[in-house]
Amino acid sequence: MAEVLMPVGPRDRIDWLKASIESLLRQSDFYSRFIIYDNSEREDIGKVIDSYTSNKLVHIKDKRMKRVNMAILRNRMLQYATERYLFMIDSDVVIPENGLQKMLHTLTQGVVMTWMHYAYSFEELQKPSGAEENPNLGCSAVDFEILKKIGLFDEKYERDEDVWLYAKLRKLGYRVMKTEGRCLHLNKVHARQDLRSSLEEAKRNFWRSKYDMMLLLDGLADPTFLTSYAYFWSYYVTGVIGGLVFKPFLFLYIPIIGFGLWYYKRPKRYILNLIPGLALAISSPYGLFYALRRR
Repeated sequence: MAEVLMPVGPRDRIDWLKASIESLLRQSDFYSRFIIYDNSEREDIGKVIDSYTSNKLVHIKDKRMKRVNMAILRNRMLQYATERYLFMIDSDVVIPENGLQKMLHTLTQGVVMTWMHYAYSFEELQKPSGAEENPNLGCSAVDFEILKKIGLFDEKYERDEDVWLYAKLRKLGYRVMKTEGRCLHLNKVHARQDLRSSLEEAKRNFWRSKYDMMLLLDGLADPTFLTSYAYFWSYYVTGVIGGLVFKPFLFLYIPIIGFGLWYYKRPKRYILNLIPGLALAISSPYGLFYALRRR
């Protein structure tokens, strides 16, 4: 059997939380317990959780974290797990029908970590994942026995614990793979659907590079990580060399931009992804310095 683990924090929206809980309760045949780890210290959230009468739902209250560290939070949450297979579902994610069953089936095929990609609208729910490979822990399932073998989550990866787990398991030779289908992510902050969300993502990327550099120094960086940084750095290198040293060098922007348009398919999508990408690249020296200092 399996268990569901859901973290709930102080900034969670009640309507999203309800939608997430109810999508899981509709699939209760596929787990023995539904553990909600609530460190919100909010009375309204506590009342909502306690309003559900399922005998499988377990409401665990804890103190609010002074500083959010998702790796620490997940390790604390895992103290209450007892089953081998664990569904890790975020409180702003709606699981599609048969989603738990499909991820559990993937795990029983010798996979130790699986996930379903996100959709940010009902229309995107039917979009095939194709070559997309973006691991997450907001709509996922893991083998708890293997997690314990690797010592649970490395707590220095405060906000990038999902990518760390994916990279760590792959390096150790374990099978990790996506499950076909998508979960509906109600929080569209990472969707990059408009200029505002793109700028918000860019702001987060100014500090996210430190986790990428830690992965690099720990020998866990994926080759796609390096190509991504190289691509976005090419905008700066081309501009500096072309602007200060050799003007014809600026013609390199034609294939650079052309590749971006081809990759992202539409000009608007290209622009909205370019902004966070440039922020990630320019912050990488800070990220490298931070990672070196932590070693």
